[in-house]
Amino acid sequence: MLKMVLACFLVIQTLIAATLINMATAGTIAPSLVASRNLFAADIFQALAQTRTQQNVVFSPASVQSCLALAFLGAEGETAQQLRIGLRLPAALDKPSIAADYAAFLQKNFHKDANATEDAPKLRMANRVYVNESLELSAKFNELAKTSFESEAVPTKFADAANAVQTINTWVEHETEGKIKNLLQPDAVNAETSAILVNAIYFKAKWLHPFSAFSTSDHEFRMSDGQTSSVPMMYGDERVKYGELADLDAKAVELPYKNSDLSMLVLLPNKVDGLAALEQKLSNADLNLIVERMRGADVDIFLPKFRIEFEVDLKQPLQQLGMVDMFSGSADFSSLFASGPQQRVDDVKHKAFLDVNEAGSEAAAAIFMKIVPMSLNLDQKVFKADHPFVFAIRNKEAIYFVGHVARL
Repeated sequence: MLKMVLACFLVIQTLIAATLINMATAGTIAPSLVASRNLFAADIFQALAQTRTQQNVVFSPASVQSCLALAFLGAEGETAQQLRIGLRLPAALDKPSIAADYAAFLQKNFHKDANATEDAPKLRMANRVYVNESLELSAKFNELAKTSFESEAVPTKFADAANAVQTINTWVEHETEGKIKNLLQPDAVNAETSAILVNAIYFKAKWLHPFSAFSTSDHEFRMSDGQTSSVPMMYGDERVKYGELADLDAKAVELPYKNSDLSMLVLLPNKVDGLAALEQKLSNADLNLIVERMRGADVDIFLPKFRIEFEVDLKQPLQQLGMVDMFSGSADFSSLFASGPQQRVDDVKHKAFLDVNEAGSEAAAAIFMKIVPMSLNLDQKVFKADHPFVFAIRNKEAIYFVGHVARL
């Protein structure tokens, strides 16, 4: 039995980043698949976060789901059914319809910013299938992967592990502008490796309302285990979407990115040790519905600067979501290759990077002073993220990055 390695690689350089969506296309996204993306994001976040409440977490549900959806196109039988259920894909939609939805989603929300200015936000996703040179992808899978996922098939000599790994790592590093390096180790592949499915996502943008560097000062950050640390806390006084969510025992703000429909949603539990309880309540939650409950308000915002690097083996979390057969001898990927032996998935790896600061990028950071009329606002809200919180970089159609800050 040969093996297939499924690798979902992502990066965020959010220096407080924004998005860049090219709206030139007129394609629409089926509401059911919008919901499927958001519900899968909640599922996989729950599976990852519940055992890591003392560890900072960041990953890309959009990247993971796109990579697994590509594998779904090559699966049949119970393996395909488990992937469909785990990915929250509607039972009524066949593979070509699902592939067409992803094509519209990628075309609408990601772009090849070749002519973009240095100041423009960036949101890019790339897929690639590295195939053992002794095997041939099925014509149907290859066509769907190419037309819907813009995924190029690259014949690869996996027996030369060092060179194969270097080739893949170089591509990932290029697609993530150097933020994800040495993703695969030389022993990640061998002559028995059939294929590696890779997804890379990159994001960089600026806040619509940048924080002033003059206003950043050291504040205490309280962790759920009772420890404290001194962290640089950014401050802003803006009118943003704000909500006090009694059912979640939390409050939330939505911080928009410049020239974009993307934003960072920050969910702060009311209790210092409330992160685990909040994440449990977010299980099976669609963040779109939470944002709809929020309203514009004048808010004093305190948000720590933070940087997270996170790497995880997704095999166990995906099995927890019911995607079991694809890792076993019962795996059925008979639609993936034109011919050859039975295949199974051997590994699913994910690596992420997130950097959040005042402006969005160090090169673009600027010092400024905002002068406003002095007045007494009796309805001014305060949002101070001085203890563990959840964050998500999103728009209505997908959650591109999600995670939590547990300790600084």
